Amino acid sequence: MERRRWQDHSAFIIAVWLIASPWALGSFSPDSVPLGTDAWNVLICGIAVAILSAAALASYRLWEEWVNLLIGIWLIVSPWIFHDAAKPLFVWNALICGIFLVVLGISVLRSTKAREGR
Repeated sequence: MERRRWQDHSAFIIAVWLIASPWALGSFSPDSVPLGTDAWNVLICGIAVAILSAAALASYRLWEEWVNLLIGIWLIVSPWIFHDAAKPLFVWNALICGIFLVVLGISVLRSTKAREGR
């Protein structure tokens, strides 16, 4: 059995921040109705990353890392797809979290590939 990867723990921490960030950055407040796509985007991505990180800690499969990598790429491009680039806090939040998820996913995939000798 493989040992647990530090990247999975790090991805879970990023997921917790993504879930908390709409409230921390002030998008989910009583005076912000209707809620913007920026807040829902990071909230849903955070929940998905949290579930995938928990699955990765339990199952040691690589498909979770591929999905986290895709979610990271989505977070990087989503502010421009949803036209939320006018909200710099959410743009930077999505960019930084997305970059971290991409780097974590690539590092797991590279280390696994090197360990398998491919």
